[in-house]
Amino acid sequence: MVQHSGTPPERAFEITGATPDGAEAVLAVKDASWREAYAHLLPAAFLAGGLGDSPARTERWRRFLAPESPGRFALVRFRGRVVGFAGAGPARDDDAPAEEELYTVYVLAEMHGTGAGRAVVERVLADRPASLWVFEDNPRARAFYGKLGFVPDGARHLDEIGGATLPEIRMVRGARGDA
Repeated sequence: MVQHSGTPPERAFEITGATPDGAEAVLAVKDASWREAYAHLLPAAFLAGGLGDSPARTERWRRFLAPESPGRFALVRFRGRVVGFAGAGPARDDDAPAEEELYTVYVLAEMHGTGAGRAVVERVLADRPASLWVFEDNPRARAFYGKLGFVPDGARHLDEIGGATLPEIRMVRGARGDA
């Protein structure tokens, strides 16, 4: 078990590698995290039922978590249950400011403040320069990424999700050309 400094022992967690058989658990955390984090951004009807469990979605995540995938994924486990995950790998933007991209990080609200988010990001990204995309109106996530050394680089785009148009900003740390 990993214990964040100042975290009571009953809140200890572990970070493990992700494998394709964890796809359902990853999707459960992702969906719950969306409901917790994006209620102010996305329509309630979409969050209530629009995320969808489907064999195709599960299979897509099994491929993401496969050893031959270009991405690296890790899980946060608390008392044996998956409560978070992160994934990173080669940057996907044509104008990527770094070779690596932090693709995804979700940790259930019950684990906020325990160090689980930082630990799972360190597992998949270490201290490598990287970029990421985050909803502009997501102050908690932006503050979390800021603590990890990420800053907005001025890139912005719109994402259509669940009938809403949401601006995203790119954040980077250790970008090419930085001193």
